[in-house]
Amino acid sequence: MNYIVLDMEWNQSYPRSGEDAAKRKIRNEIIEIGAVKLDENMNCLATYKRLVKPVFIKRLNSHVKKITGITAKMLEDGGFFPDVIAEFREWCGLDRCILTWGYDDVPLLISCLKMYGLDAEWIGKWYNLQVIFNAQTDGGKNQRSLKSAMEHFNLSMDEEHPWHDALNDATYTAMVCRALDIADGIKNYVPVVSKKKADAMAFSGLKAVAVSEHIYHRTASGKLKCHDAFNLLPCPVCGNLMARGQWVNIPRRRQANIVRCKKHGNFLVLIRTAERRDKLIACRAICECTPEAEKVYRSKLPNKGRAEQSDEKMCDTYK
Repeated sequence: MNYIVLDMEWNQSYPRSGEDAAKRKIRNEIIEIGAVKLDENMNCLATYKRLVKPVFIKRLNSHVKKITGITAKMLEDGGFFPDVIAEFREWCGLDRCILTWGYDDVPLLISCLKMYGLDAEWIGKWYNLQVIFNAQTDGGKNQRSLKSAMEHFNLSMDEEHPWHDALNDATYTAMVCRALDIADGIKNYVPVVSKKKADAMAFSGLKAVAVSEHIYHRTASGKLKCHDAFNLLPCPVCGNLMARGQWVNIPRRRQANIVRCKKHGNFLVLIRTAERRDKLIACRAICECTPEAEKVYRSKLPNKGRAEQSDEKMCDTYK
């Protein structure tokens, strides 16, 4: 089996840029792919590097330009993403797995593939080398930079091959691979999931039974109020107002609350708000409540007494 050491650079959208990216709800678009192919003995078999012409985020972010050295003119000569991916997929071969430094590259690659309606199953197994590095060094759980890993193994970078070039970074990552026992690392691989990500996963995939959008305009005093979206919560089954607990912040800039209908039990309410000039938009979803989501919700309550609140106390909201 071969190892594909993958690194990518991507463009970032500007807030409220009005680009096609905003309509498609993407924030990053791949503009460079670099990779090193290693055999089982960590010998370099081939390298790959291609620029990708952006389609959704056409305006090159100034910070991206600064750290990568990539210019808009260079990207004009880049290949279109579907063509580059087809070429890269063939270059990777079949009997291989992907290695990256960090958790960002492969999820972004999958996101871009889906954006173009392309198959993502071919990616197959992939591993974050940070996890293997930590397991085989100090056993820590922090995300270590590639630079610190090279310093740990007394590896030197070539000044003529700077950071933030996809192939250069893939090459430096391959150097770290040679200092690790990759086969053993994969055999004993246990991905590290941060608490934030674990919490987000608990609230993903929930079945929404009622979705609504609430728009509020500024009052004469200039304030924005959205009490109805947060306080008036009808049961999606019978329509009666449900008693609610405390609102808590959860990942992805949302707020959550567990509400209770006396007839139909608990539901989980998720709300995300966005301010648009003179108005505020609150998108609300009333979902079926899972044990995992309820556990995370309870853990975020500010009071130490996180047991379920009584019906009487919850119903005080509407008195």
